[in-house]
Amino acid sequence: MPDAQRSARSTAGDTTRVAAAGGATEVITFEDVSFGYDRTNVLEGVDFGIAPGETVGIIGPSGSGKSTLLRLIAGFDEPRSGRVTCNTDDSAHCPISMMFQTDTTLPWLRAEQNVLLFSRFRRWRRSRRTLDLKQHARDLLAMVHLEDAAKRYPYQLSGGMKRRLAFATAVAPQPQLLLLDEPFSSVDEPTRIKIHQDVYNIVKELNLTTILVTHDLAEALSLCDRILILSNRPASVVAEHHIDFGPDRQLVHLRDQPEFMKLYGAVWSDLSEQL
Repeated sequence: MPDAQRSARSTAGDTTRVAAAGGATEVITFEDVSFGYDRTNVLEGVDFGIAPGETVGIIGPSGSGKSTLLRLIAGFDEPRSGRVTCNTDDSAHCPISMMFQTDTTLPWLRAEQNVLLFSRFRRWRRSRRTLDLKQHARDLLAMVHLEDAAKRYPYQLSGGMKRRLAFATAVAPQPQLLLLDEPFSSVDEPTRIKIHQDVYNIVKELNLTTILVTHDLAEALSLCDRILILSNRPASVVAEHHIDFGPDRQLVHLRDQPEFMKLYGAVWSDLSEQL
């Protein structure tokens, strides 16, 4: 691929350990991390960092260990070697929130009640005395365009509405780190594109540090500030692309722009080398 088509590509090991903004410590760092099940090596020598407020997409071949990275961050698994460091402040916020592929909303609670329950997971401390949690839940429902469905149960919602509700519950505790594992793969593409705009706006408005695992290149390019590409197993980070479409992205129009298609081609070229 010509150098002009590359967007700040780098290999694992070149990741800067300190965020550019004010020298802030990265929220997540992977340092030479390896992981496997029994005799199966899944990850090997994974090394990268994520700055506060950054949205990073993880893409790679099926079975390369993308979801495993999220499990290591969430603490569901421990690395075989190397170190995963999560620099969150447990005293003030919900450190980590995760949105899965499958529905995790509670079917016996209405939409507003679901968001309200997850809002309580934040360690509000002093701010909790003055925060109106019910209003916080209503505001989030409005942000995902579910204000008219506040009194409905999850089974009364369409597939796209359920995904919007699941996203609202994930951001309700205002986590310091938001993990998204193929969150919108179950909905049709037109619905997914509409959801993407809401997700992008909310993540940026709340300044959430976010990691998105996806197979959808257009989704990653639309929502992320940076994309990391994993190799086949045992996976490592083999390429990196920075995305600079500005802070006020209109995603429907963005996808028609030459810059978007050019970057899509560059990312696909790197990814296809691993398929």
